[in-house]
Amino acid sequence: MKFPLLLAAALLARPAVAQTPAAPSDSPPYRVAVGVLGSYRTVGLLGEVRARGPWALKLAAVRQSDGTVPGEYSAAGIGLLTYYLPTALKTVEPMIGVGGLYSRYHWQQRGGRGNVHDVNVGGSFGANVRFHPHLRTGLQLFVANGFRAEYDEGAATMRKAGRRLLVLPALALEVLL
Repeated sequence: MKFPLLLAAALLARPAVAQTPAAPSDSPPYRVAVGVLGSYRTVGLLGEVRARGPWALKLAAVRQSDGTVPGEYSAAGIGLLTYYLPTALKTVEPMIGVGGLYSRYHWQQRGGRGNVHDVNVGGSFGANVRFHPHLRTGLQLFVANGFRAEYDEGAATMRKAGRRLLVLPALALEVLL
């Protein structure tokens, strides 16, 4: 009984395999990609300009909030020089990048509010999967040398109190132009 079911499943799947879209390697190369990224507490826009060969300039604008304190959030602008690692699989695009990060932490506590600004270095790595000649999705992990903020009672403001490693995982969906 199992053999006829397996044979029927294989024969039914054959027309579906014949209708799969062309491999991304058959599609025209892209120069620009635009998209969105997000995670459980992050939302942002993503852009990429493809340079020569495996190199690209990736830009992201991100807003993050954990919702614990109303009115508090972080915003960041990220610029990365990205290298796409070669792979035998044409639908998978692993990448690694390094670049700069501008962040702004908007705080609102004890009747006061303000912003703490920071400029630092960061990087990213991850992989994309091209499931259509002009669409791809992927997981990216942004890593930065971020800051830790503490409330200063004497000055009644928020100040940088040290450094910490920030890790921002994000899912991305991009349109390739």
